[in-house]
Amino acid sequence: MSSADSGVASSGVFFLERELQCRLQQFPISIADWQPLEVLHNSDNAIIFLAQNAQGQQAAIKRFKFDVQAVALSRVAHFLRDCRALGLSEQPGLVHLWDAGVNHQAIYLVMEYVHGDTLKNHLATLSLPALAQRLRWFSELLAVLGRVHAAGLLHRDLKTSNILVRDDQSLVLLDFGMETQLLVEAGFLHEDEIYCTPYYVSPERLLGEPADVRTDLYALGVIFYELLVGQKPYEGRSLAEILKKQALAPIPQLPLWVARYQPLLNGLLAKFPENRLPSVTAVVHMLHEIQGEDSFGGVQV
Repeated sequence: MSSADSGVASSGVFFLERELQCRLQQFPISIADWQPLEVLHNSDNAIIFLAQNAQGQQAAIKRFKFDVQAVALSRVAHFLRDCRALGLSEQPGLVHLWDAGVNHQAIYLVMEYVHGDTLKNHLATLSLPALAQRLRWFSELLAVLGRVHAAGLLHRDLKTSNILVRDDQSLVLLDFGMETQLLVEAGFLHEDEIYCTPYYVSPERLLGEPADVRTDLYALGVIFYELLVGQKPYEGRSLAEILKKQALAPIPQLPLWVARYQPLLNGLLAKFPENRLPSVTAVVHMLHEIQGEDSFGGVQV
């Protein structure tokens, strides 16, 4: 390495260390056995640190920015219980949660650090994988979403940027959607605010109706279309145009080579929730009818 390259590398390390120290002063966190190394992500409501223990194991520590006293104790206890119910079970397709609690008056989660890129980036920057691989990904999403719903939870914010592709090409679903009520009580969100991404929001949510299982299934339908075609079903040059299409535009027709999946897409993207497939199990059954369980791999929900 040249002296110039060494200088660039040193300045980069210095910047990362300076940012880390600055953020730790703003949002202190000290958890036994874990040493923060760098800032992975910094949003309005939480900051995520990459950390390492004495054995060299790495973890992602998510620290919420609101004071825990701004939220009812019962809500905090319920949130931590739900996190453990999903995360500590170490189910395939879910980020494994190793610890959860309160530190420096802030809620924190210690999770496995997943190596990989988002499904969004895979679909946007790489040539589409083989159809069989994309259907395997859909199978994995069905299985993990089924586990979330079986636990009595909704995801509420399904999108390709909340899905990681591991190095072995398996998927990991991020952000179970359990923190919404915490953020409302802490003043980071309003009750009437749609906590979702415009490309994935269901028509009933645009009308202010409460979310249920079918809300997640609508977003899953958007992802299914992206997996099959490589682009979103409803796009526009403005937020208003995108939302208008979500509410009023007809369900797009699939290309001929994947047209047999049109009935399933219709069942996921139906404008009215009562016309939508009612559960992950119903989605799996229709998929098996179209393709056959053996050729699909047998989704278990």
